Amino acid sequence: MAETFIRKQKIRPGKTERLREWIAEMVDETEADSKGVQDIWEAESLHTISLFIEHTEDGDYFVWYLEAESMEQLVNARHASTHPLHDVEDAMMEEVLENPDEAGDFEPLLHGVSPERSSDFVVQQYADES
Repeated sequence: MAETFIRKQKIRPGKTERLREWIAEMVDETEADSKGVQDIWEAESLHTISLFIEHTEDGDYFVWYLEAESMEQLVNARHASTHPLHDVEDAMMEEVLENPDEAGDFEPLLHGVSPERSSDFVVQQYADES
């Protein structure tokens, strides 16, 4: 069964729109090199990545949801990667997050996966709905 991971990080004040711009750049990079991104996902054993902005009274938060066969494999492959997409990700985190290393502590309770789930590689970017 796949492992899941959630990461929630505070966005620096005034940097939420810049985060959206960085994500658009990451999507452009993904579209320009979909084979390279597929190779990354395979090396990392990654199945799913979903990115969110949570809007709260004390500010905005960047929330990641990851699903992979092995989080250890994902972390090791990520550290070994030289793909430009990871350079974009690192620069984004440094610029827009208050503490890029903060991970939070989430206790998984349930994860279900449909046996009919597609194995196609697809990236969907949502329209800016700020």
